[in-house]
Amino acid sequence: MNDRAARVLGARGGFGGLDPEEGLAPGLRTWVDGGIEGRGEVVSWAPIPEDADEAPGRFFDLIAWEQFHNDVHLGSFVPVDGAYAGGPLVGVDAQLILLRQGIALAREVGRLAGELSAPIPLRCVIATNETNGKFRFHRIRPDDDWSWLFENLDRGRAYVVVIDFLPAPLDRFQSAHIAAAQRAALFDLVELLAPDVEKARGRVEYVLDNASWSAFDPEDALIEALFDSIDSALAYFDRVIAGPGTIRSHLAQLSTCPEGLKWDWYDGDTGSCKTETDLQNYLRLLADQCRTVGTALIGVFTGKDELALGFLPSDKLERFIELAALAKAEVFIYGAGEPAED
Repeated sequence: MNDRAARVLGARGGFGGLDPEEGLAPGLRTWVDGGIEGRGEVVSWAPIPEDADEAPGRFFDLIAWEQFHNDVHLGSFVPVDGAYAGGPLVGVDAQLILLRQGIALAREVGRLAGELSAPIPLRCVIATNETNGKFRFHRIRPDDDWSWLFENLDRGRAYVVVIDFLPAPLDRFQSAHIAAAQRAALFDLVELLAPDVEKARGRVEYVLDNASWSAFDPEDALIEALFDSIDSALAYFDRVIAGPGTIRSHLAQLSTCPEGLKWDWYDGDTGSCKTETDLQNYLRLLADQCRTVGTALIGVFTGKDELALGFLPSDKLERFIELAALAKAEVFIYGAGEPAED
């Protein structure tokens, strides 16, 4: 699993305690009760599609065929709360529910694979993000190279769990070292920014207590605690699609969005910022508008492909910068020049 999933699941002791307490959702149980079936070189949910005999057919390879036919949209079968229009659709708590349900479904599918007349090795992939949750499975083949998947597990903000049903030694997680001063600063930052302080404190405490692996990321811990559906203090964007229209719609939904902030000043293309320079220019102009209502436009570093933005009263900026330095978190304050970093 990637670091984000390992942390949110608290997976220090392996997979033993990861199943949902309420058991597999009835909607997913229907898939299990139907079983799985192998034919020729492929495996899928039963009854196996008629085009299995011609696999991979129009698909790139056998795995692509299996992924297409074995795809389950978890949110369609597991009841979780949605969120507001124009913003994140699935909060972190709901993503965790979908992730645990996907793991429980994987256990059942692995059992079914072992009960086939000719048991087969199987790989299940579960991934959840702010818009959906997906479950897929396919047969493991000796010549398959999935190194690209494991090399890219920690790209983006999805929670990803990959389960291979093969005998393998158990790995032990190495806990991250988080100094007391850094820990305290992260709590103070969350309290400074969060609309719902009590909920956000609980979330950051969970993140820190379950921090695993040696490379702890304070920026990711902040986003984990502050990006949560209607209680978000941050709006999150993919830079590829982070145009003015998208940025406005997400930021305007934050409860911290200042009253009186105007949006009618921008007369460019609301669909997209064609270059990084265009995006930074738009953010500087937006920051100018924020300052007129006593607010700063801030950000948390998420890597070159992503963007996390929020609002903070101008009189709290000095404290924000001080705490970010203590937390060893890279943050931005947008303004007339380049974004300030700490």
